Amino acid sequence: MKGKMTQAQILLAAGGGGFLLLVGALAWFGWSSLGEVQTQAQALAEKKMKPELAAIISRPGGAGAARKEATEVAKLAEEIGQGEEALVASWREGYEKASGQGEPWSQDANQWKDRLIQANDALAKRAGKKGGNSGVILANDFYLGLQEFKQQNPPADQVPALARQLSVSERLVKLLMEAKSEAKEGYPTQCILQSLVGPTAGGKEESNAPAEKPKAAVDASGVVREKYTIQMECSPEVLYGFMQRLAKDPWLFIVMDLNLENDLKDFPKRSEVAKKFAVDPKKQSGSGVPAQEGVEAEGARGGANAPAKPPLLMVLAGKERVKVVLRVDFVGWRAPAPGKPVEKGKST
Repeated sequence: MKGKMTQAQILLAAGGGGFLLLVGALAWFGWSSLGEVQTQAQALAEKKMKPELAAIISRPGGAGAARKEATEVAKLAEEIGQGEEALVASWREGYEKASGQGEPWSQDANQWKDRLIQANDALAKRAGKKGGNSGVILANDFYLGLQEFKQQNPPADQVPALARQLSVSERLVKLLMEAKSEAKEGYPTQCILQSLVGPTAGGKEESNAPAEKPKAAVDASGVVREKYTIQMECSPEVLYGFMQRLAKDPWLFIVMDLNLENDLKDFPKRSEVAKKFAVDPKKQSGSGVPAQEGVEAEGARGGANAPAKPPLLMVLAGKERVKVVLRVDFVGWRAPAPGKPVEKGKST
C-alpha cells in the first residue's frame, strides 16, 4: 500500500518532530531571556539618567567599589566623631559643673542664695587691700554681678540659669586673681576689678534698668553661649596673663571684644618730670651747693634727711595701668540626650 510508512520513515518523522519541538523550546526561552535582558537594560538606562547612580555604574568596580568606599567613609565619620568628643569633653564637663547638675543649690533658691554669699565672701577675703599692689582689689559694690539678689531670693524658674552665671562669674574672678598673683610685673601696679556683668543684664553694675530674666543662646545642637562683660584696671602683664588663662581654661571662654585705654600713652613732658624732683628752697643746705645737687649728693650718701622722691625710671616707665573693658563668652556643650540614636554612615 502506498500509505504505509516504513520503519525508517517513521523514525525520521519522529526525529524531525522532536527537532521542531526543541527549536520551539529554545526559541521560547531565548525570547524570555531577551525580555529579561531588555528589562535590565531599561532599568540600567534609567539609573544612568540619575547623576548620583550614573557615577557609580560607569566607574570601574561599579556598586562594589562604591559600597567599599561607603564603609570607609562611615569608619572615618566614626573616628571624627570620637575626636570631636575628645575635644569637647572638657567643655561638656565645664557646662555640667557650671550648671551644678545634680546639686541642690542649682535648683533651690534658698541654697543658691547661700552659695552666692559664700562665694562672694571667699573672694572678698582673697582680694587685695585698697591702695595695695599685691592682689586684685574689688569695687565697693562688687557682688559678682548679682547685686539685685543681696536682699532677696531669685524666682524659682531663674535658679538654674543663675546657678550657671554664679559659677562662671566666680571662675572668671579666680582666673584674674591667679593672673595677678603670678604676674611678673616690673613695677607692681594696682589691679582693680570694677564690675562684672553677666547674662542677667541687671543689677547696679550694668544699669538702672529693671532686671531681665536670664537668657542663654542655645542652638539646635545644644550649645549654650552666654555673654559676660568685665571692666577693670590693671598692668599689661596682668592682662596678658588673664587672657592666657582664658584661652587655656578647660571651660570654653571666647574673647569677643577688648577695649584698652592707657593714661600714659603720651610720654610725659620734661617740665612735668622735673616737678617730681623739685625741692623746696627753704630746705636747701647752707653749704652753697645748689638745692637739686645737694639733694642728689645727700641721697647718694644715704643721708637720713634725704627727701623721699620717686626714682626716675619709676616716673618714666612705672605705674602704667591700662583701663580694660573685656567681653567674654562662655560656651558649653550639653551632653547628648540619653537613648538618642547616633547616626552612622549608610552603606550603598
